[in-house]
Amino acid sequence: RVYPTLAAAVALLATGEGGRAVAELQALSRATPDALGPPASHHYWLGLAYTLAYDWAQAAAELRAYLAREASGWRAGWAYLHLGRVYEQAGREDEASLAYRGCLGADGSERAARRLAFDLMSRLAGSRPMGYGQAPSRPAADAPRGAGQRLREGEAP
Repeated sequence: RVYPTLAAAVALLATGEGGRAVAELQALSRATPDALGPPASHHYWLGLAYTLAYDWAQAAAELRAYLAREASGWRAGWAYLHLGRVYEQAGREDEASLAYRGCLGADGSERAARRLAFDLMSRLAGSRPMGYGQAPSRPAADAPRGAGQRLREGEAP
């Protein structure tokens, strides 16, 4: 008989087999409830597995449950980031942006997670951040009428 393990579940996650990872994690939780670490960790791992299984509603529910218990630390930063990606896939861009902001503001969030959250949030906003030197600009002569220009007397708009 083969017993479920966290290592097996992580291996399934690494190969993108979310559905099988969900089954492995659920079996592990039933067989050995503390095998996933603190209770909140169960929600984190299931959130990742459901994300890879393209089950956006379940993934969001699990990641939110994790964040309700652990809103700070390196794993919370990644949970916020994954939650933002889940919301984005579900077409919920406002919630995605808020989740990315959660990653940026989470105490203990890793730099890599914050950087990715910043990039994804900027992409959602439809423009590159100023820090990249990509601020939109054009000469005043190309600006549309009314953008800081006055009409001369008798001139049509």
